[in-house]
Amino acid sequence: MRLLYKMSKPLIAITGGSGFIGKHMISALLSSGYKVKALVRKKIKLVHLKHPNLEILEGSLDDNGVALVKGSDILLSFAGAVKGRNFSELMEINCHFNRNLARIANEQGVTRLVLLSSQVASQPHLSSYALSKFHGENAVKENFTNNIAIIRAPAVFGPGDKATKPFFDFIEKGILPVAGGKDWRNRKTAMVYVSDLVNDIIENALIGNYDDKVITPSSIGGVSWESFANYSKLALGKKIKILPIPLPILYVFAAMNSLSLRLFGIGHLSIGKLREFLYVDWSSKDFIKNSTPFTEALRITSNYYKKEKNV
Repeated sequence: MRLLYKMSKPLIAITGGSGFIGKHMISALLSSGYKVKALVRKKIKLVHLKHPNLEILEGSLDDNGVALVKGSDILLSFAGAVKGRNFSELMEINCHFNRNLARIANEQGVTRLVLLSSQVASQPHLSSYALSKFHGENAVKENFTNNIAIIRAPAVFGPGDKATKPFFDFIEKGILPVAGGKDWRNRKTAMVYVSDLVNDIIENALIGNYDDKVITPSSIGGVSWESFANYSKLALGKKIKILPIPLPILYVFAAMNSLSLRLFGIGHLSIGKLREFLYVDWSSKDFIKNSTPFTEALRITSNYYKKEKNV
């Protein structure tokens, strides 16, 4: 019986499974033969993922936190907030939630915790979001004593992502708006295709290759805006014109968004988010082996949004 147990795949618990990356993660896990337990606020968000190896728990960490991790071998902590009315709201999910989850997992004997963080946590001074992710990483390390892998995801894109969809809508029209300023040509960004990211987590993080490490898995290690436009041209078969937007305009727009976020919880490009966009070097050396060719990943994503528009 002991030998059979070792040969079987570990039971995976996951939070944040109803998010963009989480949905792809669960699908990839199920396709790879894993049994998965997912904690979500509302089961209806995962109704399309019906599978005999998937157990969905509904509610909060207080309701079902113990039930989620009990008997699980590995915990994937993917829950996170990308925006909030203030720093406290961001900390509630990105730090305090993960702290409590790590404590519960530790008490229940989970052997490995994989935390999905963000590359911006490496520069916590840039924004409230970056600082909350940084504190979240430390909270997990302070409250979980077994193996920890921290995945600082760079810019993630792929079918179904609301954050990057506006870029694909623009390049479909042959335009790529970018934040201007004198350094705009020098800015570099690591990017990862969502399928590459989840497969890398399965192939490396789940089996311990990333234990006690902070990794930024990338399909492309550092692409400038001009290079991105060229890749997009190859992917879509059309010329892409780069449109640098003057910084004064962006700062006014970001200030308005920051106020809207604070008052109504509406908006995305805050002052802090703009500082993240203006940071010169978001490159990464953590290349994913056998990743999807970047041009092909852009083509697949663009075709998805075109089909979605025509439905």
